[in-house]
Amino acid sequence: MALQLLSWNCNGLNMPRKRKAVFHILKKEQLDLICLQETHVMRLHRKLLVNKRLGQEFISSDKVKKRGVVIYAKEKMSPKLIFKDEQGRFFAIEIQIQGEKFLIVGIYAPNEGKSEFFKKLHEILLDYLDYNLILMGDMNGVVSTNMDKAQRQILTKDGRLPKTFFEMTDNMDLIDIWRTKNPLEREGTFFSESKMTWTRIDQIWVTRGMAPKIKKVEICPKTCSDHNTVKMEMKQITTGSFRWRMNDTLFRDEEVYKKAQKTLRDHFEINMNTNVEKRVIWDASKAVMRGFLIQQNAIKKRSQNEKKDKILEKIKEGERKLRSKPKSQEILREIKLYQTQYMELMNQEIEWKIKQMRQKTFESADKCGKLLAWQMRKRQKLNTVTNLEVEGKSIYKPNEIRDCFQSYFKQLYSQGPQKEMDIDQFLKTHGLQKISHESKIALNQKITEQEIEGAIQNMQLGKSPGPDGLTSRYYKMLKEWLLQPMKEVCNEILEGKRAPETWKEAYITLIPKTETEKTQLKNYRPISLLNVDYKIFADILAKRLKKVLMEEIHRDQAGFLPRRHLSDNVRNIIDILEKLEVNINTKAVLIFVDAEKAFDNISWSFMKKNLQGMGVGQGFENGIGAIYSEQKAKLIVNNVVTEEFKIEKGTRQGCPISPLLFISVLEVLLNMIRRDQLVKGVQVGAKQYKLRAFADDLVLTLQEPES
Repeated sequence: MALQLLSWNCNGLNMPRKRKAVFHILKKEQLDLICLQETHVMRLHRKLLVNKRLGQEFISSDKVKKRGVVIYAKEKMSPKLIFKDEQGRFFAIEIQIQGEKFLIVGIYAPNEGKSEFFKKLHEILLDYLDYNLILMGDMNGVVSTNMDKAQRQILTKDGRLPKTFFEMTDNMDLIDIWRTKNPLEREGTFFSESKMTWTRIDQIWVTRGMAPKIKKVEICPKTCSDHNTVKMEMKQITTGSFRWRMNDTLFRDEEVYKKAQKTLRDHFEINMNTNVEKRVIWDASKAVMRGFLIQQNAIKKRSQNEKKDKILEKIKEGERKLRSKPKSQEILREIKLYQTQYMELMNQEIEWKIKQMRQKTFESADKCGKLLAWQMRKRQKLNTVTNLEVEGKSIYKPNEIRDCFQSYFKQLYSQGPQKEMDIDQFLKTHGLQKISHESKIALNQKITEQEIEGAIQNMQLGKSPGPDGLTSRYYKMLKEWLLQPMKEVCNEILEGKRAPETWKEAYITLIPKTETEKTQLKNYRPISLLNVDYKIFADILAKRLKKVLMEEIHRDQAGFLPRRHLSDNVRNIIDILEKLEVNINTKAVLIFVDAEKAFDNISWSFMKKNLQGMGVGQGFENGIGAIYSEQKAKLIVNNVVTEEFKIEKGTRQGCPISPLLFISVLEVLLNMIRRDQLVKGVQVGAKQYKLRAFADDLVLTLQEPES
């Protein structure tokens, strides 16, 4: 795992065509931090530089179309501005990587007055000696006139960086990391056509102690600017396991799609008539297709980049020749020809992206769909956890943060000792009433291909997949070959056989609750990323159960059932408040109850016995028992996957049937409140209103509370 940083003097970004090309090239590189110099974008037009796909922007601009520095940093690094000048020459941001703080300084040094410029910067940097420093940008001078200027030039001190620069690097203990990694190489980053000379004026300097972490530094071929980019790769501590996700665009290729169909068909034809368990064959099919898709994706990427890579190699080769023969007009023309070819490829890619965006806009029209939601929503900066407060201590180190989360959720999902006889006795008295014979038959029918096809059809595209990495598009595109095997697996589960092993797995991603303290472990909502085939099975059971619960769950509960709306409950509460406002002598109280970690604390034993008491039938009980037993999960903390741990209680937030199981358990408690004669609701005419519920959020409306 490495952090990608890039420095580039882009020589102007005011022209829309060039700006699009630069942004497109940078986006393809998948960089974590980008520093661009000489943007020429004036302060008034700084919005032109905003590009959230590249990262959070930090801009230093002048009042006129000169100079200008911008840094894009991924939000996972929690970037923040530390200082900047007002002439578009330099500024610094702080980032955090695996608990360490780094100060990134973007520089565009002047041609005149370099000595004073670096003296001023040095004075500012002296206040940040405790940081790991990375200076990147156009220094407008070379370190060594011997090594960093064209080989055949007459050696002079012209163009060498001033004494104040080297005083700064000495005092701050900085090293020229490219020269450190390439002590004998002669390369340039800027070719002056007027003087026909090469110089290495674009540099990256880092704190000496960081040198072992720097994996690679390279000067990349020149493309759409007169400067080469300088790219640095910084090693990070490798943590967690690899998360693969299927590339949905693969099936746009007809040849790949046909190969996928054949691979899947062959697997099932060979294995389905053997003595091997159907669940094992099913899991094996996913492993086979995963290997196939990884292979095809690698082939596609290779073919896509092959042409560009060849052109870039030609540019690089031309630049090497030009360094030895800087006066050669022929080599210069050859380089420019390849640069033009490269930009044509980039422009073709940009045009294709624009066409895709227009198509999406046309399809969305005036609907409040995904595209509009993506454009409108605030980009939340909540997904990166930089520190926690645990038992009065502040935790900053990434591995310790992960350990705290894992320990907390491992304990949360551990089921303590339970008295099964007490549960039986309690449900005998307070359990839900038996369902009808017709409902029982509907719940226990064999699962049909039509039900599976309907569940697949309802799956939304673009959703995060589970641990197997297979998206809903996989099931939509290959359903013709998946329906029959999946039907057999599902019906074997209803008959009492075990579910596939992959259905027990989950990734748990942590979403911070809004308007709560992010440093508290309890303020993170665990959302389970489940495999799509598991969700198809659970969705079928949920649709069956939903029809039954419509008759069994009181109208007071507005959550998760069709034709029930939160607005009805809100209107009811407002009506009660208005009534109490008029009848000022009526004593009443409204109690708002929100159970902490309600979904995560449901006892599986209680839930299953409650369903058994309702008389849902053996087949349905088998289905629930298969998916709510032996569960295991891994947390995703700051995009790193933790070790696996067992889950022994709770309903998975992210599972289609989970909300229905939750409200069926909660209904037992709500029925007890409704039947309790000592609990008196607000009287409106002949009717009493005791409570309203939306999932686990309850409002108790009680009259004469003192009695």
